[in-house]
Amino acid sequence: MNEPLKTPVELSIIAPCYNEEGNVFELTRRMLAMFDTLRVPCELLLIDDGSKDRTWERIQDAMASDPRVRGEQHPKNRGIEGGWLTGLAIAHGRLVALIDSDLQNPPEDIARLYEAYAEGGCDIVQGVRHPVNVHSRLFFSRALSHILNVTFAMRLRDNKSGFLLCSKDVLSDLLTHRYHYRYFQNFIGAAIGVKGYKVREVDTDFLPRHAGESFLSDFPLWVSLKIGAELVKYRVETLPAQLKRS
Repeated sequence: MNEPLKTPVELSIIAPCYNEEGNVFELTRRMLAMFDTLRVPCELLLIDDGSKDRTWERIQDAMASDPRVRGEQHPKNRGIEGGWLTGLAIAHGRLVALIDSDLQNPPEDIARLYEAYAEGGCDIVQGVRHPVNVHSRLFFSRALSHILNVTFAMRLRDNKSGFLLCSKDVLSDLLTHRYHYRYFQNFIGAAIGVKGYKVREVDTDFLPRHAGESFLSDFPLWVSLKIGAELVKYRVETLPAQLKRS
């Protein structure tokens, strides 16, 4: 097993992984290269969310190769938010960033988020995804982002983006809610608004998935209906607090 880091960590990157055996190596390679360029103490937290392939083996290989890589394994799938919460619980960094493990969000753009945060004036920096190639999933995200903006009285350019950087305390607050949600990752931007945080949006690339397939592609209509129901539930949960704040 690799030796623990001796330098206090500034930034922890949390990457939930579900059946991502084809992406772990490349994600790790590019993330570590970005760490070297950024030149602040960082760590990559790979959370195996109950994968059915060899994702955990790939994570173990990555952990053995560099002390800046740490991993945890869920016995059962807990969803992306479950991966975020596990990463948050073990993070050593003062700051945390969230990124998908499929390399659609370029690891190199983490540096841009960090530099924007370091300039001050905001609680959260959030990536606004711009497709390098036409991507139907992003069209769905844009439509949902518009619905979220209307529903929660916000003006984020990419309300649904979970590519963000903030302090651990802020992320913990964003992920605190009364009801259970299977797809809470879709409401992270809404949580920013209803909890009154100041956000800075940074333009980032959005690339085709490097390897594997999204679970959303198997059940698009069913998942869309569930997300719609959860949107209503989150609006009911948060409306009293938002009205009181305004």
